[in-house]
Amino acid sequence: MDDELANGGNVAVDKQPAKLRFNCYLLRDGLQNVETALRAKYRPSGNSALQRIEGSLGAPEGAIAYLGTPTERTPKWAEELDALFPGVAQITNKSNRLIIFLPVATRWFAICFGYGSGALEWEVVEGNFGLRLAARRFQPDDVTEFRSRRIDASARTQSVQVPVGTDLKEMGVELEGEFVRKLSGRLESQGIDDLSGAVVAGDSIAFKAGTDLHAVQTVLQQMLISVTDSSAREQFQFVDSLEPLRTSEQITKDLEARLAYEVLEHELEDGSATHLSKQVLEFAPPDDVRIDEVEEITVNFSGKAVTMTEFTLSALRSALTEVGVRRGVSYLKSVRLIARSADGDERSQLLPLRNWLIFEVGDASVRYVLTLGRWFRLQEAYTTKLNADLKKIDDVSNDLNLPDTTPKEYEGVYNARAAEERSELLLMDTVPVMTEDGTIVEACDLLHIDGHLIHVKRYNGSQTLSHLFSQGAVSAELLNEDAAMKADFVRQVSLRDQAFQATGTAAPVTVTYAIAIKDSYDLPLDLPTFSKVNLRDFAKRLRRMKVHPTVARIRVIS
Repeated sequence: MDDELANGGNVAVDKQPAKLRFNCYLLRDGLQNVETALRAKYRPSGNSALQRIEGSLGAPEGAIAYLGTPTERTPKWAEELDALFPGVAQITNKSNRLIIFLPVATRWFAICFGYGSGALEWEVVEGNFGLRLAARRFQPDDVTEFRSRRIDASARTQSVQVPVGTDLKEMGVELEGEFVRKLSGRLESQGIDDLSGAVVAGDSIAFKAGTDLHAVQTVLQQMLISVTDSSAREQFQFVDSLEPLRTSEQITKDLEARLAYEVLEHELEDGSATHLSKQVLEFAPPDDVRIDEVEEITVNFSGKAVTMTEFTLSALRSALTEVGVRRGVSYLKSVRLIARSADGDERSQLLPLRNWLIFEVGDASVRYVLTLGRWFRLQEAYTTKLNADLKKIDDVSNDLNLPDTTPKEYEGVYNARAAEERSELLLMDTVPVMTEDGTIVEACDLLHIDGHLIHVKRYNGSQTLSHLFSQGAVSAELLNEDAAMKADFVRQVSLRDQAFQATGTAAPVTVTYAIAIKDSYDLPLDLPTFSKVNLRDFAKRLRRMKVHPTVARIRVIS
């Protein structure tokens, strides 16, 4: 009798071994006692102490588990509705947490289940470990999800999911200048034991595996070696270059002081990173807040509350004055904000002020960034390479000798005055040029007789410069590829001055980004990080079109 008949007509199926999702955090090097990786309240002497469980003979030597006794809590909505529907408040939520501290080579990993990660002391966690691994071992054509926030004045959040993995370039995604919070995809198998399904990378690395902790230990050791002994791939270099700072570091304390002074517009004092230039400071709600659903944001401090209906830095400063913030640094944590919809529903968590700001300070050689409440240092190697690339962009300030401007002069007024004062410049600002599909564009603000398509912008934040760099590249691309636009451009140039006809016919030869900026700034090295990244990328794009990218300073005088 065959097996199928012996089993009553049912085919025998081998039971697959159970697989769990392991969420693994690398702990700081040199950790002597794993209990210090727990927040104080969860240590043996704390008021919510976790239960220590020694490993059995089947667990790797040295592995220790800490289990949290399940806690029950009635949801707020149940409490509020109980008067209308008696009995609703009997509903409770249970929270469970388990942390396994697993020795791996000379390091420790904290493997978290349930709410386990909430019990970790973040000063002891090595931030971005999962992202650093992804930057080295992700299959570039098999990314299934990413979530990031741009490090500039816009603080734009982007989140993309692709059920079937694809290449980031096919999604039109550039990760440079982005604070990446999460990447999901598949790891290359070479050098790391086969893992089932996608891995999720952030501060931790999460993956599915069987319950054999010896095998998990081996996988984590292979991951650790990969991060230590290899370099990030080109498309992930910026992700790898953001180094999280610890709150206990002196530079972090100095940066907090600098931020506190900048928000209140106070004069800087010693010990507040005074040697660094402010690049970006903007009010930027956390990335899980949908602004289109928010009617107001409440600012809370010392029992006082003020409502903001405009979500700007100036509105925030007014609110801080109203609630009584006058000085100090601690208000960055003690002032708390919450977003609400038109019907009063909460649209965010009640979070410290510092979580609602984006801030960048630095100089040509070093940059520090605060985003989503966390401080990062841009690694020197990345900054050095970025600056070297930017130095390849010719500075034609002396060649063009563009007229100076004043702090309050509008760009349109400046452009008209520059063309009037200099015979080698032709005003093209607001001159409509039509593309083949009927779209109206501006080819440039000023056209120089020597072929410079000059695009003018005052520096007041990286968002405006991003638009400038894009405008220059798109204009050059259209002049190269759109015959109708090129013909209309030459026609418009000739109508204004026949002497520039040959220049218009030859275009695009050179694109010049003319930036009105104070003399104290090194152009372009002192621009905000995202602007520097953008300038480099658009310069590369222009070179591929055989167009010469250049920059020029417009001096700002009082």
